[in-house]
Amino acid sequence: MIWEEEHYEMSTLSEEATLPVPEAPASAPKVRYLLHDGELVDYHDARLHVLSTTLKYGVGVFEGFRAYWSEDEKQLYAFRVGDHMRRLVDSMRVVEIDGPQDVDVLTEQLLGLVRANELRGNLHMRAQVFVDSSDGKPEDTGPATVFMAAIPMGNYFGATGLDVQISSWARLSDRSMPPRIKSIANYQNGRLAMLEARRNGYDAALLMTESGHVAEGAGYNVFMVRKGRLCTPPTTDSILEGITRDSVLHLARTELGLDVDIRPIDRTELYSADEVFVCGSAAEVNHVTSVDRTPIGSGGVGELTARLQRLYLDAVVGRAAADQGWAQPVYPA
Repeated sequence: MIWEEEHYEMSTLSEEATLPVPEAPASAPKVRYLLHDGELVDYHDARLHVLSTTLKYGVGVFEGFRAYWSEDEKQLYAFRVGDHMRRLVDSMRVVEIDGPQDVDVLTEQLLGLVRANELRGNLHMRAQVFVDSSDGKPEDTGPATVFMAAIPMGNYFGATGLDVQISSWARLSDRSMPPRIKSIANYQNGRLAMLEARRNGYDAALLMTESGHVAEGAGYNVFMVRKGRLCTPPTTDSILEGITRDSVLHLARTELGLDVDIRPIDRTELYSADEVFVCGSAAEVNHVTSVDRTPIGSGGVGELTARLQRLYLDAVVGRAAADQGWAQPVYPA
C-alpha cells in the first residue's frame, strides 16, 4: 500500500509557531488550535465529511496521551509519546490504513501543537487517523487524514476509588476485532459496558473474555493483588497492549522488586482479592473499592496500589524510571 505524499505533508511544528497567533476573544475555547495533516487549524474548523469512510464504517485508529505540568521545574512533560505513536503506526497496519509512518515526525507534530497552544498544565492529547474518502466505501484504505488535539484535563475518575461492575457484555476477541490496538470501532464494546454500569449505579465496568476470564475495563487495564502476588491478565486475553500497563509492570519489577504473575484471572478471584486497581492513560492508576458490590480489602486504597500510584505520578514527570526516558520535556530549557 502506497501513502500519497500529496495528501499528507510531513511537516513539523517548532516552538516558534509558523502561523500567527491572534488574540483570542473572551468567548473562544481555551485551546485555539488542532492539527490537521500537520497544519494548525482553528479549533472549530477541524472537520470530516459526513460520508467519509470513517463516519460510515468506523475505519479509524487513535492514541490517547497524557502530559503533566511540573510546578517545581516550570516544565510540561509528555509521557511516552514515542511509544504511543509506534502503537498508532501498528494500529494502522493491523486495520489497513495507508497513513503516515514516521514516529519522530508524528511525535514532534503533537508536541508542536501543545507549544502553539501555549498550554502549561495537565493535558490529555489525542492523535486520530481516519480514512477520509468522500464516497466512503468500506474497503477503502486511504486517503488518510490525521487530526491531533491537546486539551487541559485533570484526573479522569477522581481520587475516591471505583465501584466496578462485571459487565454482561463480553470483551471482543481477536477472532472478531483486534483488541490489542486502539481502533475506534473497538470502543463501542467498552462504551456499552460503561453505559450498563452507569445505569446500574456503578462508576466503571470490567469485561470478561468469551472464555470467561477477566479481560479489561472500558478503556483501562486491570491488576489485582491476591495472596501477596500482583497479577494481571495476559495480552492474549483480549486486552489492549496498554502502555500504562507496561509502565506499571516496569515500576513494580524494577522499583519495588516484585515478581508479577501475568496469567488468566477468574471473576471470583477479584471478589477475594486484597487489592484491585485499573490503569490507563486517562484513568492513570486508580484503585477499585468494590466489584459487583463486594468490597475489595478494606474498601480503601491498598498499600501496594498506593505505592504504584506514587511511583507512576513520579514517573510521568521524570522523577522515577528516569533512565527509561518516558517523560519528554515539551518546552525548551
